[in-house]
Amino acid sequence: MFGFLFGTACLLGLTATFARHRHEGRHCRGGRSHGFRGGRGRFFLNRLLDRLDTTPGQEKVIREAVDQLMDDVRTARGDFRGTRTQVAQAVRGETLDRGAIDGVFESHDQVIDRVRKNAVEAFSKVHETLDERQRKILADIIESGPFGRGFGSFR
Repeated sequence: MFGFLFGTACLLGLTATFARHRHEGRHCRGGRSHGFRGGRGRFFLNRLLDRLDTTPGQEKVIREAVDQLMDDVRTARGDFRGTRTQVAQAVRGETLDRGAIDGVFESHDQVIDRVRKNAVEAFSKVHETLDERQRKILADIIESGPFGRGFGSFR
């Protein structure tokens, strides 16, 4: 159980890192609008879209799905912010307030479930908009990681 929570927290942290770089209304080189501020998020998304050779309509769906997921992760991150205070209050007393700690984990479970459902929905939207060749390329990129052969080499 702890491994699952730790893994989910790491995934949320990684996604939140990209979410911090989100920015609306900018355009990068080549006229492509992007959903991220800063270098990494915009760079990876634009390179991914270039690698997949997406149409403008596909790009719009993918960017909207990514932006919606990033918004949800940002909200989840805000929901987790009060955790330290709640745990500190549970520990502060003469005896450990197990009910308060259980409540923290229950609220985390609800947030994680919401993010998981929204992530599956985002993946579903992206999957539906891509053709068979693009899905294969995307699967290869996911399997090899961001710096593996499928993505890092930018063939």
